[in-house]
Amino acid sequence: MKGDWAKCTLADGYRGWLPLRSISLDKPCVPTHIIVKRFARVSSPGDTDLLIPMGSLVNVVGRPESSYLLELPGGGHGRISREGVRRLTTLPWSPGRFRPLIREVAGTPYLWGGKSTFGFDCSGLVQFAFGFFGIDLPRDSGDQAKAGRAVRDLAGLGEYDLVFFGARRRIDHVAVHLGNLRILHASGCVRIESLKQGSRRFRSDLLTSLISMRRVWHV
Repeated sequence: MKGDWAKCTLADGYRGWLPLRSISLDKPCVPTHIIVKRFARVSSPGDTDLLIPMGSLVNVVGRPESSYLLELPGGGHGRISREGVRRLTTLPWSPGRFRPLIREVAGTPYLWGGKSTFGFDCSGLVQFAFGFFGIDLPRDSGDQAKAGRAVRDLAGLGEYDLVFFGARRRIDHVAVHLGNLRILHASGCVRIESLKQGSRRFRSDLLTSLISMRRVWHV
């Protein structure tokens, strides 16, 4: 610790500083559910609402008809709409489950270093999207390009394969292939564009800077 800041190590090995006021020293939370909407609003005592981003793990301790009761840091409790959360055991990887995630993250602003629905950079989006279904990927695009197995050419690309771009063989951007050469990536915001010539959303700059492709699911 240094003053009002604490140095922390994240699950992916990245290190950084957090303000002490944002850290709870209570007993560790044992999560039961995951937030599945872009943001979920939690109502807590004192008319204070909390906004929790998608992918956050929470501990549900009570289940009234219209809302769930969550355990909050410091021993407090808050209420959240039932539609915003799912049990952790109900989110295994499957292509069909990826499509609702796309709808939730689309339009999220670009944020360098961002890896939540408050803001994403390109590799943060990829790490978040696959991590949501239990597929752990490194934080940076250059390391993500070593995961899984290679896809040889554009004709062999499958849904949800990763596509990497850069200059002089140095990778500096990554996208998720959605099929028919459409890609989901963080560029200005999270958006769907295309590597297919003639498409209204064609990105010629990305096609000419294509470096490699990888399959990281069902390897």
